[in-house]
Amino acid sequence: ALEAAHEKGIIHRDLKPANIKIRPDGSVKVLDFGLAKAANEAVEYGPDSPTMLSIAGMILGTAGYMAPEQARGLAVDKRVDIWAFGVVLYEMLTAKRLFEGTTITDSLAAVLTREPDLTLTPEKTRRLLRRCLEKDPKKRLRDMSGVELLLEDLGAVEVQRSKPMVWIVAAGVATLVAVALAFIHFREKHLEMPLMRLTLSPPEKSSFPAGNASPPAVSPDGRRVLFQAISAEGKTQLWLRPLDSLTAQLLAGTDNAGFPFWSPDNKTIGFFAAGKLKTMDISGGPATALADAPAARGGTWNQDGVIVFAPTPGGLRQISASGGTARPVTRVDAKGAVQRLPWFLPDGRHFLYLAGGAGAASNIRIGSLDSPQSDETLLDAADSFALYAQGYLLFMRGSTLVARPFDARRLAFSGEAVPVAEPVQINRGINSLGEFSVSANGVLVYQEGGLNDLRLTWLDRTGKRLATVGDAGTMTNMQFSPDRRTVAVTAVDGSAGNADIWLHDVLRGLRTRFTFDPATDTSPVWSPDGRMIIFFSSRGGTSAGNLYRKPADGSRDEELLYADNLQKIPTSLSPDGKYLAYRAQGDPKTGNDIWILPDPLGTPGASKPWLFMRTEFDEDIPRFSPDGHWMAYQSNESGRNEVYVAPFPGPGGKRQVSTAGGTVAQWRADGKELFYVAPGARLMAAEVNAKGGTLEVGK
Repeated sequence: ALEAAHEKGIIHRDLKPANIKIRPDGSVKVLDFGLAKAANEAVEYGPDSPTMLSIAGMILGTAGYMAPEQARGLAVDKRVDIWAFGVVLYEMLTAKRLFEGTTITDSLAAVLTREPDLTLTPEKTRRLLRRCLEKDPKKRLRDMSGVELLLEDLGAVEVQRSKPMVWIVAAGVATLVAVALAFIHFREKHLEMPLMRLTLSPPEKSSFPAGNASPPAVSPDGRRVLFQAISAEGKTQLWLRPLDSLTAQLLAGTDNAGFPFWSPDNKTIGFFAAGKLKTMDISGGPATALADAPAARGGTWNQDGVIVFAPTPGGLRQISASGGTARPVTRVDAKGAVQRLPWFLPDGRHFLYLAGGAGAASNIRIGSLDSPQSDETLLDAADSFALYAQGYLLFMRGSTLVARPFDARRLAFSGEAVPVAEPVQINRGINSLGEFSVSANGVLVYQEGGLNDLRLTWLDRTGKRLATVGDAGTMTNMQFSPDRRTVAVTAVDGSAGNADIWLHDVLRGLRTRFTFDPATDTSPVWSPDGRMIIFFSSRGGTSAGNLYRKPADGSRDEELLYADNLQKIPTSLSPDGKYLAYRAQGDPKTGNDIWILPDPLGTPGASKPWLFMRTEFDEDIPRFSPDGHWMAYQSNESGRNEVYVAPFPGPGGKRQVSTAGGTVAQWRADGKELFYVAPGARLMAAEVNAKGGTLEVGK
């Protein structure tokens, strides 16, 4: 069979037992030419092939059966098939693997460094095996006709007898910066645990995002994985990793992209960047913007070319993958539940999605393209979104990933859930993001790590850990009281999954609960005298959420400070207490904008906010300087988030502070430094000096 292929100028490149079949009449078929190439091809793959882009340095094949030159990513010819034939022949003779390792990397290392031990093979066969398994292709047999001649010379051969061999299909386990990604294969109703492991490292000169990163996305055919990585220049971009390759490919045009998803034919991806829903052909070409999506949280694509996506914290929308007008496909209920992370079921008409306040109890619902304004709750109190594959619904219970039998025709569960993996990373306090993805044919990828537990930690300027405060938990939005004795944080109650504000006494290490409402309470901001805390709350039955305030000592209940139809996240009070800066999210054309509420400590509702900064880009996390004359904030106007400073209340031009990406700016107490987080989870400091009406920024 190989000789026939070679005569037509075709190299198989993936010969292995799984691709060799014996017909009932005893004849042999060699199958799966998915990795085959023509002997004279310069470009080895087109867009329809199962493994995209074969160029110098990319490794294609199956570990353990690849010839050394193939494993090194060098140019190959038909002698790689002769090597693989020798490996298969060895296994037929001995019932043992020739090049085997705990991980794929180990198997490749064995191919490259270990000389084959032929002592278990019949003596007559060793000359043939040695000629097939020469590491130097120049010394290897040049074509299959030479193999056939040596086989004819062997005559009858006695082979090793062994117990019947059981071959189990399994996928691998990869790690992202010391955090495991595992692939599990579902076969019908039986769950198989992984048997092979491989290490997936960040691309060269890149790092994986920390914290609330988008989950990886496995292609429907289970052959490729999309993931985020941060370049040395600070850009968050999408990378494509074929599972049969040791290298990943950067997808140009995906700067600051997140929440990727696949078309059903595995040829195109969707993602969100620069406030837009975009699509792109993975074989090359520019990204196409389809719709506004200023605060997107996921999308899904059916076989009819319809995309359902979450553009904002409101309802889901649908749009044709070829373009057009985006239309609502779900209704927003009276409680204003945030809708996100949709997933089409096999019929392409119904889809799953997650609804509920970020950090609060959420539920999994079923929507329909045929009845856009109707839906039903499938699962109450869900800890994550849900995905469907091979007759199972996969979702999180705490830090455990479970699979529950699901009848996709009746749209109902057909059995009880069983655990699949533990612990699995979940950022429950932010978007209920379970870090997992599954393909249509049941290849599952998940990130190990459990709940996104953090611990308040003192560090010096060298990064040395000095002490911790309180217990670990799912926390965000940390802010010190003016006297630096108390830290207010948003934390998720592990039992109820509810986001509330908690206060940490940094001297005694005690933690007390500050808000108790079943709604989501986040983003605490202290008044300059430390007596009042202003915060965001979703209480009141609105999708936007509003601003509330409460005495820091808990002597009175919280009261509504200001309400409108925009989602408002407070971040800073001016040092005189006269102004509250907050980020508002509402207009799809301008994204996040910075607003100022005057007299936030006075009579509630007496003052109306005014717009401090609005552009077509996202401005976020405004912070007053200690003297109140400057405002630090972040903006993605350059294509990635950078930290800027502008005079307050204006007018005047802005100054860029960060140089390679920056978020979450914070002033030093004396106003002489700005701290911010750079890509790769690096804490940076920049000297700043105000002189007259100008601001000098140092290194």
